[in-house]
Amino acid sequence: MLTDEIREYAETPDRFATVADGSSVTRYDDGRICFIQGENWGSVSAPSVAPDEVEALVAQVRALARQDNYVWWIGPSARPSDLVERLQALGFGEPADRVGTLHALALTEEPVANPPEIDVLRVETFDAFAAAREVQWDAFDTPSERRAIARARLPGDFAESMRFGVPVGFLARLEGRAAATAMAIPSDRGVFLIAGAVAPWARGRGLYRALVRARWEFAAERGTPALVTHADPATSYPILKRVGFEDVCTIRRLEDPHR
Repeated sequence: MLTDEIREYAETPDRFATVADGSSVTRYDDGRICFIQGENWGSVSAPSVAPDEVEALVAQVRALARQDNYVWWIGPSARPSDLVERLQALGFGEPADRVGTLHALALTEEPVANPPEIDVLRVETFDAFAAAREVQWDAFDTPSERRAIARARLPGDFAESMRFGVPVGFLARLEGRAAATAMAIPSDRGVFLIAGAVAPWARGRGLYRALVRARWEFAAERGTPALVTHADPATSYPILKRVGFEDVCTIRRLEDPHR
Protein backbone atom coordinates (compact mmCIF):
# COMPACT_ATOMS: atom_id res chain seq x y z
CA MET A 1 0.00 0.00 0.00
CA LEU A 2 1.24 3.45 -0.87
CA THR A 3 1.29 5.76 2.13
CA ASP A 4 0.97 9.54 1.89
CA GLU A 5 4.69 9.78 2.75
CA ILE A 6 5.66 7.53 -0.17
CA ARG A 7 3.37 9.44 -2.54
CA GLU A 8 4.96 12.73 -1.48
CA TYR A 9 8.41 11.20 -1.89
CA ALA A 10 7.60 9.86 -5.36
CA GLU A 11 6.39 13.27 -6.54
CA THR A 12 9.27 15.31 -5.08
CA PRO A 13 12.25 12.98 -4.47
CA ASP A 14 14.82 15.79 -4.57
CA ARG A 15 13.38 17.21 -1.35
CA PHE A 16 14.28 14.02 0.54
CA ALA A 17 17.43 12.83 -1.27
CA THR A 18 20.69 12.45 0.62
CA VAL A 19 22.97 15.38 -0.22
CA ALA A 20 26.43 14.98 1.29
CA ASP A 21 28.12 18.03 2.77
CA GLY A 22 31.19 18.97 0.75
CA SER A 23 30.11 17.20 -2.44
CA SER A 24 29.52 18.89 -5.79
CA VAL A 25 25.75 18.56 -5.27
CA THR A 26 23.87 21.28 -3.41
CA ARG A 27 20.25 21.76 -2.46
CA TYR A 28 18.30 24.92 -1.75
CA ASP A 29 14.86 24.39 -0.22
CA ASP A 30 12.99 27.26 1.41
CA GLY A 31 9.55 25.66 1.30
CA ARG A 32 8.67 27.67 -1.80
CA ILE A 33 11.04 25.85 -4.15
CA CYS A 34 13.52 22.96 -4.04
CA PHE A 35 16.53 23.44 -6.33
CA ILE A 36 19.12 20.67 -6.41
CA GLN A 37 22.22 21.15 -8.56
CA GLY A 38 25.34 19.32 -9.65
CA GLU A 39 28.28 20.59 -11.67
CA ASN A 40 26.43 20.46 -15.00
CA TRP A 41 22.80 19.73 -14.18
CA GLY A 42 19.98 20.96 -12.00
CA SER A 43 16.34 20.28 -11.18
CA VAL A 44 13.70 22.60 -9.79
CA SER A 45 10.79 20.97 -7.97
CA ALA A 46 8.11 21.41 -5.29
CA PRO A 47 7.13 24.98 -6.28
CA SER A 48 4.57 26.50 -3.91
CA VAL A 49 3.77 30.19 -4.17
CA ALA A 50 0.80 32.49 -4.64
CA PRO A 51 -0.27 33.28 -8.22
CA ASP A 52 1.19 36.78 -8.02
CA GLU A 53 4.56 35.40 -6.88
CA VAL A 54 5.33 33.20 -9.88
CA GLU A 55 7.49 35.71 -11.74
CA ALA A 56 9.45 36.47 -8.59
CA LEU A 57 10.00 32.73 -8.07
CA VAL A 58 11.34 32.36 -11.60
CA ALA A 59 13.74 35.24 -10.95
CA GLN A 60 14.83 33.64 -7.69
CA VAL A 61 15.63 30.35 -9.43
CA ARG A 62 17.62 32.14 -12.13
CA ALA A 63 19.65 33.88 -9.43
CA LEU A 64 20.30 30.60 -7.61
CA ALA A 65 21.39 28.69 -10.73
CA ARG A 66 25.07 27.74 -10.84
CA GLN A 67 24.81 26.87 -14.54
CA ASP A 68 22.13 26.92 -17.23
CA ASN A 69 21.37 23.20 -17.62
CA TYR A 70 18.37 22.83 -15.34
CA VAL A 71 14.73 21.78 -15.73
CA TRP A 72 11.55 22.47 -13.76
CA TRP A 73 9.64 19.37 -12.56
CA ILE A 74 5.99 20.17 -11.78
CA GLY A 75 3.65 17.71 -10.08
CA PRO A 76 0.03 17.96 -8.92
CA SER A 77 0.96 19.48 -5.54
CA ALA A 78 2.60 22.48 -7.23
CA ARG A 79 1.03 25.84 -6.45
CA PRO A 80 -0.56 27.70 -8.03
CA SER A 81 -2.44 24.79 -9.60
CA ASP A 82 -2.12 26.35 -13.07
CA LEU A 83 1.65 26.83 -12.74
CA VAL A 84 2.42 24.98 -15.98
CA GLU A 85 0.24 27.37 -17.97
CA ARG A 86 1.68 30.40 -16.17
CA LEU A 87 5.24 29.30 -16.92
CA GLN A 88 4.37 28.61 -20.55
CA ALA A 89 2.99 32.15 -20.75
CA LEU A 90 6.43 33.33 -19.62
CA GLY A 91 8.03 31.46 -22.52
CA PHE A 92 8.85 28.16 -20.85
CA GLY A 93 8.79 25.18 -23.19
CA GLU A 94 9.65 21.51 -23.67
CA PRO A 95 13.12 20.49 -22.42
CA ALA A 96 15.94 19.92 -24.88
CA ASP A 97 15.66 16.15 -24.35
CA ARG A 98 12.01 16.38 -25.55
CA VAL A 99 10.69 14.50 -22.53
CA GLY A 100 7.95 16.81 -21.34
CA THR A 101 5.94 14.32 -19.29
CA LEU A 102 6.99 11.60 -16.84
CA HIS A 103 5.10 9.22 -14.59
CA ALA A 104 5.99 9.15 -10.89
CA LEU A 105 5.90 5.54 -9.70
CA ALA A 106 6.46 3.68 -6.44
CA LEU A 107 7.13 0.08 -5.44
CA THR A 108 6.56 -1.13 -1.87
CA GLU A 109 6.47 -4.90 -2.41
CA GLU A 110 9.47 -7.13 -3.09
CA PRO A 111 10.02 -7.72 -6.83
CA VAL A 112 10.90 -11.10 -8.33
CA ALA A 113 14.45 -12.47 -8.05
CA ASN A 114 17.02 -12.00 -10.81
CA PRO A 115 17.44 -14.57 -13.59
CA PRO A 116 20.43 -16.78 -12.64
CA GLU A 117 22.39 -15.83 -15.75
CA ILE A 118 22.52 -12.15 -14.71
CA ASP A 119 25.06 -10.95 -12.16
CA VAL A 120 24.55 -7.54 -10.55
CA LEU A 121 27.29 -5.90 -8.52
CA ARG A 122 27.52 -2.65 -6.67
CA VAL A 123 30.00 -0.28 -8.31
CA GLU A 124 32.98 -0.04 -5.95
CA THR A 125 36.00 -0.01 -8.31
CA PHE A 126 37.10 2.40 -10.99
CA ASP A 127 36.95 -0.32 -13.65
CA ALA A 128 33.30 -1.06 -12.82
CA PHE A 129 32.53 2.67 -12.70
CA ALA A 130 34.06 3.22 -16.14
CA ALA A 131 32.32 0.15 -17.58
CA ALA A 132 28.97 1.42 -16.28
CA ARG A 133 29.47 4.76 -17.98
CA GLU A 134 30.38 3.08 -21.28
CA VAL A 135 27.16 1.07 -21.15
CA GLN A 136 25.20 4.24 -20.43
CA TRP A 137 26.79 6.08 -23.36
CA ASP A 138 26.11 3.17 -25.73
CA ALA A 139 22.50 2.90 -24.54
CA PHE A 140 21.81 6.55 -25.27
CA ASP A 141 24.04 6.78 -28.37
CA THR A 142 26.09 9.56 -26.78
CA PRO A 143 28.20 11.46 -29.36
CA SER A 144 31.94 10.77 -29.34
CA GLU A 145 32.88 14.33 -28.39
CA ARG A 146 30.66 14.23 -25.30
CA ARG A 147 32.11 10.84 -24.36
CA ALA A 148 35.64 12.22 -24.56
CA ILE A 149 34.76 15.12 -22.24
CA ALA A 150 33.04 12.77 -19.80
CA ARG A 151 35.92 10.26 -19.82
CA ALA A 152 38.28 13.02 -18.73
CA ARG A 153 36.07 13.59 -15.68
CA LEU A 154 35.74 9.92 -14.74
CA PRO A 155 38.55 9.79 -12.12
CA GLY A 156 37.17 12.80 -10.29
CA ASP A 157 33.57 11.59 -10.54
CA PHE A 158 34.55 8.16 -9.21
CA ALA A 159 36.54 9.64 -6.33
CA GLU A 160 33.60 11.80 -5.28
CA SER A 161 31.10 8.94 -5.48
CA MET A 162 33.32 6.75 -3.30
CA ARG A 163 34.03 9.54 -0.82
CA PHE A 164 30.42 10.54 -0.27
CA GLY A 165 28.60 7.31 -1.15
CA VAL A 166 26.02 9.02 -3.36
CA PRO A 167 24.83 8.10 -5.89
CA VAL A 168 25.14 4.34 -5.46
CA GLY A 169 25.92 2.65 -8.77
CA PHE A 170 25.05 -0.84 -9.98
CA LEU A 171 26.44 -2.81 -12.92
CA ALA A 172 24.77 -5.88 -14.44
CA ARG A 173 26.77 -8.46 -16.38
CA LEU A 174 25.48 -10.96 -18.90
CA GLU A 175 27.65 -13.56 -20.62
CA GLY A 176 30.66 -12.05 -18.89
CA ARG A 177 30.08 -8.61 -20.39
CA ALA A 178 28.96 -5.32 -18.86
CA ALA A 179 25.37 -5.14 -20.10
CA ALA A 180 23.35 -2.67 -18.01
CA THR A 181 23.72 -0.04 -15.32
CA ALA A 182 21.64 2.04 -12.95
CA MET A 183 21.97 4.29 -9.90
CA ALA A 184 20.19 4.81 -6.60
CA ILE A 185 19.76 7.92 -4.46
CA PRO A 186 18.98 6.93 -0.84
CA SER A 187 16.74 8.82 1.57
CA ASP A 188 14.99 8.24 4.88
CA ARG A 189 11.83 7.31 2.96
CA GLY A 190 13.26 4.89 0.43
CA VAL A 191 15.44 4.93 -2.67
CA PHE A 192 15.05 7.04 -5.80
CA LEU A 193 15.95 5.15 -8.99
CA ILE A 194 17.82 7.02 -11.73
CA ALA A 195 20.00 6.45 -14.79
CA GLY A 196 18.83 2.98 -15.80
CA ALA A 197 20.39 1.94 -19.11
CA VAL A 198 20.76 -1.34 -21.00
CA ALA A 199 23.27 -1.91 -23.80
CA PRO A 200 21.53 -2.30 -27.18
CA TRP A 201 22.85 -5.86 -27.65
CA ALA A 202 21.42 -6.99 -24.29
CA ARG A 203 17.89 -5.58 -24.38
CA GLY A 204 14.89 -7.80 -23.75
CA ARG A 205 16.76 -10.22 -21.49
CA GLY A 206 15.67 -9.12 -18.02
CA LEU A 207 18.53 -6.76 -17.17
CA TYR A 208 16.35 -3.76 -16.32
CA ARG A 209 14.31 -5.92 -13.94
CA ALA A 210 17.51 -7.27 -12.39
CA LEU A 211 18.70 -3.75 -11.60
CA VAL A 212 15.36 -2.95 -9.98
CA ARG A 213 15.75 -6.04 -7.79
CA ALA A 214 19.31 -5.07 -6.81
CA ARG A 215 18.19 -1.62 -5.75
CA TRP A 216 15.26 -3.07 -3.82
CA GLU A 217 17.74 -5.20 -1.87
CA PHE A 218 19.82 -2.07 -1.23
CA ALA A 219 16.75 -0.22 0.04
CA ALA A 220 15.74 -3.17 2.25
CA GLU A 221 19.26 -3.38 3.71
CA ARG A 222 18.92 0.26 4.74
CA GLY A 223 15.59 -0.39 6.44
CA THR A 224 13.69 1.70 3.87
CA PRO A 225 11.98 -0.89 1.60
CA ALA A 226 10.44 1.42 -0.98
CA LEU A 227 11.50 2.45 -4.47
CA VAL A 228 10.35 5.54 -6.36
CA THR A 229 11.20 6.80 -9.80
CA HIS A 230 10.11 9.07 -12.66
CA ALA A 231 9.54 7.04 -15.81
CA ASP A 232 9.43 7.98 -19.47
CA PRO A 233 6.08 6.83 -20.93
CA ALA A 234 7.84 5.65 -24.11
CA THR A 235 10.62 3.59 -22.52
CA SER A 236 10.87 2.56 -18.86
CA TYR A 237 7.24 3.08 -17.83
CA PRO A 238 5.76 -0.13 -19.29
CA ILE A 239 8.67 -2.20 -17.94
CA LEU A 240 8.30 -0.81 -14.43
CA LYS A 241 4.55 -1.37 -14.45
CA ARG A 242 5.14 -5.04 -15.26
CA VAL A 243 7.62 -5.26 -12.38
CA GLY A 244 4.90 -4.08 -10.00
CA PHE A 245 5.34 -0.32 -9.67
CA GLU A 246 2.19 1.68 -8.96
CA ASP A 247 1.23 5.01 -10.47
CA VAL A 248 1.48 8.01 -8.14
CA CYS A 249 1.11 11.06 -10.38
CA THR A 250 2.19 12.73 -13.60
CA ILE A 251 5.12 15.15 -13.70
CA ARG A 252 5.43 17.93 -16.26
CA ARG A 253 8.92 19.11 -17.22
CA LEU A 254 9.62 22.61 -18.53
CA GLU A 255 12.72 24.55 -19.46
CA ASP A 256 13.27 28.26 -18.92
CA PRO A 257 14.43 29.86 -22.21
CA HIS A 258 16.10 32.70 -20.30
CA ARG A 259 17.94 30.52 -17.78
